[in-house]
Amino acid sequence: MKRTLVLLMVLAALLPLSLFAKGQGEKAAEGASLTLWHRWSGANAQYLQEVVDAFKAKNQTVKVEVVAKPGEYIELLQSMIADMAAGNKPPDMFVGGYNMLEYIATELKPNPLDQMAPSKQAYDELASRFEPAVWNITNLGGKQIGAPFALSNICMYINMDIFKAAGLSEADFPKTWDDMFAIGKVIKQKTGKYVTAIQLPDNWADCSLVYSAGGTLKSADGKYVDFTNAGIAEALTMWQRLYNEKLIPVCTDTELQADFSAGNIATYCTTIMKIGGLKSQSKFDLRTTQFPSFGTKPRKLAAGGAAIVSFSKTKANKDGVWRFMDYALSKDGMDIFTKTGYLCVTKADVAVSEFQKPCIAQKPYAFTWPSWPGGSAGLEIDRLYLNTRTKIIMENLPAGPALKKLTDDCNALLK
Repeated sequence: MKRTLVLLMVLAALLPLSLFAKGQGEKAAEGASLTLWHRWSGANAQYLQEVVDAFKAKNQTVKVEVVAKPGEYIELLQSMIADMAAGNKPPDMFVGGYNMLEYIATELKPNPLDQMAPSKQAYDELASRFEPAVWNITNLGGKQIGAPFALSNICMYINMDIFKAAGLSEADFPKTWDDMFAIGKVIKQKTGKYVTAIQLPDNWADCSLVYSAGGTLKSADGKYVDFTNAGIAEALTMWQRLYNEKLIPVCTDTELQADFSAGNIATYCTTIMKIGGLKSQSKFDLRTTQFPSFGTKPRKLAAGGAAIVSFSKTKANKDGVWRFMDYALSKDGMDIFTKTGYLCVTKADVAVSEFQKPCIAQKPYAFTWPSWPGGSAGLEIDRLYLNTRTKIIMENLPAGPALKKLTDDCNALLK
């Protein structure tokens, strides 16, 4: 009897403490005023806003200002760096590309996620929503610097009308790059259309091409770049040949997408994230299929997308950010955000469209989108790489000497 009484007294003492802790967590986020920066536009920006609005409906004491900086991930990062240089505080939530995380971690010092969580239990529960390989995308040097939010891989969009006009069927969808050249000749001869387009604005498509060809962009220890291996030469030479044989139009990335949407290109290799825009822009029978391989070499496809990284300084804002991430990465949040075409980043059971199915099938080929080494030097390396790559594929610059010089120039920045 005495033991029972003691136990009841202990429980009675602990219960108010637990309730108080919960109440304190909720009160701590009251008055939080958050800024969220992202790079999306159009339907993708609208779906993100839906997530924000649904969160605010459940958390009416937390304010969220969404700042859209349409463009690529590196342009978003450059905007934030310039804003900070002007004396402004960094955003509470920055939805940064996975390939930018090394720079963000080393140069900008985001809040480690375990220090944002209200408890170890809450942190562990959030982590349990992810497959370990996905969760670890945002783990650098043993620190979880953010939470994965958007996930994509590269697929091939198909204009079925062009295939049918060329006498081709679904069985002729190119499975390898050799197949692409073979059907390219048929399509060009019978329809006068271009056979393909590969996205250009950053090195994301490059990574999937290079690593699928057995190559790499970095040294084995990750401290330097390596553009002299056989795989990168094979990948860029193949891409160069597509231009030389006039199977891809020579134009900007924006023009490539417009040409595909207008019905002038048979296939388009880019992110599944663009499905919303392509569906609305295209007036033909649109399909998706898997990204081509280099013969029997295993495909390795860079995981695209972005993480939520926080730079909040106050306790209230840190708690507000945690509550937003908790909602955005819930099933309800993912149900909304995956309408963009992005794959579900968590293990939640969300609806999958026919267009997304090839990308789901490709998930076993995913690897982390490589970051350039060197912190701030990585931004210059990215510029040098893209300039040289574009000259190789579009201006027929000999790949071997150009890649050797590029390796030397970039590694000089890292010494």
